[in-house]
Amino acid sequence: MSIIERRISGTKLMKTEYRWNFLWSSNLFFICWILGVSTLSGLQTTKTDQSSKSPPSVNSLLLGSHQTVDRDNHSLQNTGLPSIRLIPPQTTLWGTGASQQFRVVEKFKNGVERDITSDTRFSLANSQLATVSNDGHVRALANGTTILKAKILGQIVRAEVRTEASQQKKPLSFKREIGGVLTKSGCNNTDCHGGVKGKGGLKLSIDALYPREDYKWISEGGGYQVLTNEAAGEKIPRINLKEPRNSLLLLKATGAVHHGGGQLFNLKSPEYKIILDWIRRGAPYEREGSRGFEIEYMEVFPNEAVLQVNGERQLLVTAHLVNGQQEDFTHQVRYTSANSEVVEITEKGLVFAIGPGETGVTIRAAGQAINTRFGVIKKTISDYPEITGWNFIDDHVFTKLRKFHILPSELSSDEEFLRRVCLDITGTLPPPERVREFLASQDPKKRGKLIDTLLATPEYIEYWTFRFADILRVGSGVTGPDDDGYWEWIRDSITQNKPYDVLMRQRLAAQGYDGPSRFYLRYGKVPPIENIVAEQMRILLGRRIDCSQCHNHPYETWSQDQFWGLAAFFGGMKATAWEGPNQVIYDDSEGQEVDYPAIDVTLKTLHPRTGEEITPTFLDGRMLATGHTSPRNVLGEWITSHPYFSEAGANRIWGYFFGRGIVDPVDDFRLTAPPTHPGLLKALATDFQEHQYDLKHLIKMIVSSRTYQLSSTPNQTNQNDEINYSHTRPQPLDAEILLDAISMVTGVPEKFKGSDGGEAPWGERSMNLRDPVDWPSRFLEIHGRPLRQELPERDTSPTLAQALHRLVGPTYTGKLSTPGGRLYQLLGKALSDKEIIEELYLATLTRYPSKEEQLGLEKLISGQPTRKQGFENLLWALISSREFVHKH
Repeated sequence: MSIIERRISGTKLMKTEYRWNFLWSSNLFFICWILGVSTLSGLQTTKTDQSSKSPPSVNSLLLGSHQTVDRDNHSLQNTGLPSIRLIPPQTTLWGTGASQQFRVVEKFKNGVERDITSDTRFSLANSQLATVSNDGHVRALANGTTILKAKILGQIVRAEVRTEASQQKKPLSFKREIGGVLTKSGCNNTDCHGGVKGKGGLKLSIDALYPREDYKWISEGGGYQVLTNEAAGEKIPRINLKEPRNSLLLLKATGAVHHGGGQLFNLKSPEYKIILDWIRRGAPYEREGSRGFEIEYMEVFPNEAVLQVNGERQLLVTAHLVNGQQEDFTHQVRYTSANSEVVEITEKGLVFAIGPGETGVTIRAAGQAINTRFGVIKKTISDYPEITGWNFIDDHVFTKLRKFHILPSELSSDEEFLRRVCLDITGTLPPPERVREFLASQDPKKRGKLIDTLLATPEYIEYWTFRFADILRVGSGVTGPDDDGYWEWIRDSITQNKPYDVLMRQRLAAQGYDGPSRFYLRYGKVPPIENIVAEQMRILLGRRIDCSQCHNHPYETWSQDQFWGLAAFFGGMKATAWEGPNQVIYDDSEGQEVDYPAIDVTLKTLHPRTGEEITPTFLDGRMLATGHTSPRNVLGEWITSHPYFSEAGANRIWGYFFGRGIVDPVDDFRLTAPPTHPGLLKALATDFQEHQYDLKHLIKMIVSSRTYQLSSTPNQTNQNDEINYSHTRPQPLDAEILLDAISMVTGVPEKFKGSDGGEAPWGERSMNLRDPVDWPSRFLEIHGRPLRQELPERDTSPTLAQALHRLVGPTYTGKLSTPGGRLYQLLGKALSDKEIIEELYLATLTRYPSKEEQLGLEKLISGQPTRKQGFENLLWALISSREFVHKH
């Protein structure tokens, strides 16, 4: 049989314009041409659910390419009259020189907001209590309460201003004042002194997260060394109490002495005065009462906003203090744009829209950091249609799409939905007879009924056993006669629909011989506890704390003390050679039985820097009380009750259905990768928790949403959207799912030979191979199957090896008309060409061929040397098509 590679033009799957370029072949070219041209035609022209209402034409909703604001009359074309508000609506100014920046914002009918502070006239009802500048900056003078008025467009909006302790200074604090200056100036970021070893002989914690350590390095001097408390080099303090102006901390920052970071501020700057005053007062760490004025948390307005290209927006940052007071921190923080091609931001928090896209802005203060998100658009949509959601998922997704002026795609066709949901819930394609039945049904509730049916199938159990075997790393070096116990424990848990939190607690605290205790054995040994801790935190809390093993994390808030406090919970594990209550039952010491007490803390965990014994300590700093016979049980209870746990679990499951997490990667929650939909993530986590971590409930909630059931065909407004779920993004099938699909379609099971020479049972699906290391497969290898030697991160990127395998590999070429296979049986029946074409389409693409495809293929197959060869070529073309190898 002649073989031809069908290549796909274009690199972005989301465009779903399946255009095919083919190499020439005398037998296949015309068949591939028919499939290539009309396969997508079938996708793009299928009708959506008749019960849905299609949104209006996108072209009719778009305004001009650059809709602009008329500065003279403050009107926005086709947007209706704006509403105006004053931010914040009230404030309390405490202490000498306390101030607050106010902003005036107008919001139009289409959701676009604009900062009009510069066009506003401000006044105070009582000018004896405070002053107000032309740009809305209020500064306290005396104690009392007054009203700030802002007048614009003939409207007046008001805010209450209360002033207290106007003659009293805040108590001095190293963390607040000095840590604040160091953070705002960028001295303690990761590119400077906040790096792992610091820079120029000075080590600081990132964003002053550990002020006592910073105070020590600044006041005593000395270079930082990893894994030891001993300071390197000569100890040269950075402050000079006798001659404060000659302190290195000031001389370097002002450029008086060579400084790798250049001049950060001058002699007249507020930063210089703050540090100089602190040194003159004896450089104390803190004064009485200062802790009440430390920042408890910050908030930013707006926390999400949309700008048009060339637009601008001023941020307003408020610090909430431990004592309950609030303070304007807009000019006391450091701003960073995650993508300067989308927005740029000044040191005073003024955001400029540069180009279309979406990005975050990080705001840092001493010991604190928050994010806000900006979208930049070229066009807005007038009269954005009302799109009804089906559950809370849609409420969150569609609200953001409206705000960002993105229209969701239409609903998927029945064919598209059927294929997608079967692959997502069971990892299998629906057989042709089920496709016919579903497409013929006129039941308006058939999609919901199908979801319930799939969740009750044995295939659901097999598929999610496979998924959790990946997460929990079944195999990967586990040896012994009862390796299957781990897999079976997962399978039993899925069968019982065991609550997700219970499953994870049992795995964390596992001891004894069977089931999840096998995870704690790698080649007959308990792995290093630092490896265990890092992996558990990724799986259970979605946080990567690996970097804090040897030092405080250089980018996040995790400290080395936190890491080893967690490690101490695992310090008592030991592999033994006899069955009993111990943590793991296996011994590598020449088969000798060792009687270890069943108490985790009998084996000491030592801190790698100090050498001191560590008491098991939770992330919040609370130590484990003495007397527990299994600290890991207590740790499991604490972890599964933490908000991080439900968020991480919901985000991981979400990622399976949408190809990316709300936080992505799904196990990498961090400051610089905030969730794209924080409200949705919180709602999913809350719903997951309120339903007792019912996995089936979470899956049903996701696939029953309109968001999940949107088409993969984009429109003009969402064709570049990759993160807002405005349409389904096609995803390559995972290696095991693809191989099983090819075997199912051809009717020829794969033969798996083990590394020990044995063979898997006939008909075994690749997703049921328990240990990938034991079952080598060239197909699975080149398509990205992980070996579970570490927590899997699948790579589904196309490769040359995949293309070559599709051309000449036995998986694609050897199964086409094997005796007993699907095509062999179809050709043995008294079926017409039309009937066989239809059957192959239903089996592979879960749809009927279009009229154009049907007629063209019948004609071309009749012109082949033999009927068998014609249908072999057709089947190869189908299983090689992008429509088959992707979930869309």
